[in-house]
Amino acid sequence: MTDQAIEAAGSQAPNRKKSFALLVDGFVKDLFTTGMILQRLDYDVYIVNSADDALKIIDAAMPALLITELSLPQMSGLELLVRIKHDPRTKALPVIIHTAEGDAKRQELCRASGCAAFLKKPAQPGALFSAVQQATEATPRTHIRLKTLLPARVGGLSSSGNILSTEYVSELSENGIFVRTLCPRPVDAVLPVTIMIRSIPIKIKAVVLYSVPMKPGLFKEPGMGMKFVEISATDRELLRNVIMRQIVKDIPSDHLRTS
Repeated sequence: MTDQAIEAAGSQAPNRKKSFALLVDGFVKDLFTTGMILQRLDYDVYIVNSADDALKIIDAAMPALLITELSLPQMSGLELLVRIKHDPRTKALPVIIHTAEGDAKRQELCRASGCAAFLKKPAQPGALFSAVQQATEATPRTHIRLKTLLPARVGGLSSSGNILSTEYVSELSENGIFVRTLCPRPVDAVLPVTIMIRSIPIKIKAVVLYSVPMKPGLFKEPGMGMKFVEISATDRELLRNVIMRQIVKDIPSDHLRTS
């Protein structure tokens, strides 16, 4: 399977909506790197260079999340955090500090001022994902979920009793998948699944957690969400590496911390 096929965009899973994240940083390199990672984690991202510009955006449209550097022109990231947390209109806005500064006292001050997380640059993508999930989601995800399009063979019969041909994985994590299909299997069914990645068969067992049928109204990708119940450590590591490669694809290695 080619890299192009692996990164091909699938439709969004049921009830999953993009969130508007506001990223504030005076360093172009870091705006690019963090913005790309957030976008690939399925967030809409708006970028600005200063706290003043951030406040203008917030006045116009409230983001789901603010991520800021501490070192900013004129108003610092800490001042921006304090201002947001002392304004009744914005105090509920989660703020993540993502900074090159490593002073422990500054970190303590940021936490005391109400930041949702304090990350040292460059944050490992998994740590950034975890911080964003914890700050914005009622039920945070543990694993990064990648949009993809991979051929898969799922066991079991369709609702009509037919044995199905090749279906497609449109979302992939190291702990589960969303299978695009017109014939989802019964919820709670435990089934063998083979996913093809670059001609390598990944064989797992997974349980059907939910299904999405085709029906009139707002279109949702038909299929089923499945959680792995049996997968080898080697195959899980392979999935983790595939996902991480796509998240950091085309970002220079010196912009990243990957371990």
